[in-house]
Amino acid sequence: MKKQLFVSFLARKALTKKTGMVPLYCRVRYNDTTVQFYTQIDILYINWDSKRTRVRGNSKKALNLKLETIRVDIIEKYNALIKTNVIITAKTIVDYYKNNTLIMNSIINVFKQHNENMKSLIGVEYSYGSYKNYKTTLKRLKNYITKKYNANDISLTQIDYNFIYNFSQFLLLHTECNHNGMMKHIQRFKKITNFCIKNNYITKDPFVGFKISFKKSDRVYINKDELDTLKNITLNKNLSKVRDIFLFSCYTGLSYIDIYNLSLKNIRKGYDGLQWIYVKRHKTDIPSNVPILSPAFSILKKYKKEKNVNRIFPMISNQKTNKALKEIGRICGFNKKLTFHSARHTFATTVTLTNGVPIETVSKMLGHNNIKTTQIYARVIESKISSDMLKLRQKSI
Repeated sequence: MKKQLFVSFLARKALTKKTGMVPLYCRVRYNDTTVQFYTQIDILYINWDSKRTRVRGNSKKALNLKLETIRVDIIEKYNALIKTNVIITAKTIVDYYKNNTLIMNSIINVFKQHNENMKSLIGVEYSYGSYKNYKTTLKRLKNYITKKYNANDISLTQIDYNFIYNFSQFLLLHTECNHNGMMKHIQRFKKITNFCIKNNYITKDPFVGFKISFKKSDRVYINKDELDTLKNITLNKNLSKVRDIFLFSCYTGLSYIDIYNLSLKNIRKGYDGLQWIYVKRHKTDIPSNVPILSPAFSILKKYKKEKNVNRIFPMISNQKTNKALKEIGRICGFNKKLTFHSARHTFATTVTLTNGVPIETVSKMLGHNNIKTTQIYARVIESKISSDMLKLRQKSI
């Protein structure tokens, strides 16, 4: 059915003022929705032509011109709205007429606006990676709405528990997301609904009753034997560079982005006279100061010779790095999926905790402000348990 806009005027006789004047209202009807608002025009009821919905009498020309201007302005606002993704109702049209700003009554429009705001703050408050994650969630949301509702967008009033639950199931069934990956998308979506609540776009929290929970997962790391295999394996030039940078992370605990940004100004002598890395973690802006171990220092010297202007290491994208690490893991015969984050886990386990470094010290070097975060990364492996228990056996208890 073709949607049509109707704009008319009426004199509200029931609202006659003490002066005897009657207020004129504008009635906007679109599809099956209707809204009325006061035009700020008052007349004597005897001067109102209800059939033609126009003023008659001495001042009819000026007043009818005002009414026609209102009608034309409303039609122009409607024509502008149909070029957007906004869910159009009579109220939407009137709101846009009264306040010439983008109408935030549909979820995709709000999400897009959020992402634009986020994009403008990249490097100030957000990283490009975080912005990219929100773009991916928006893409998934668009796909869900297209499949479920056969539409480009839906009204905020349709966002409720069922919508969120069905979206979560869509992510599990129609994307490559596992449970935790799905929950990350839902977590980002919750930020958007909170944004709507704070801006009074909606009044109720649609997440009431929906629990965001993450499953504990095994953190992939490589043990000492695998670390030796990785160091000694013969690789081509491109894979060798990725291997070197990965190993540097294994011995420093630095993340991909922190190594990407690493420059010579971050390498200085510490209070002990030895070389340290002094950085603030890109993700949290928390200091992460790490003494440089011998294997890491050898890699550092190798790439310092290349005299890169701003950065020490010749980095490729995180996605391409992880793809290369997958190939390296296959060549090494590892029965595990290597990602760059595996190096950070390796630093926390194989390189530090397994060798008796206290977890408080490891937490400090990883740039955590809460030791519970470190406990997620770090694990006590069997060799460490065996070593600790051997010491206990040697004591008389």
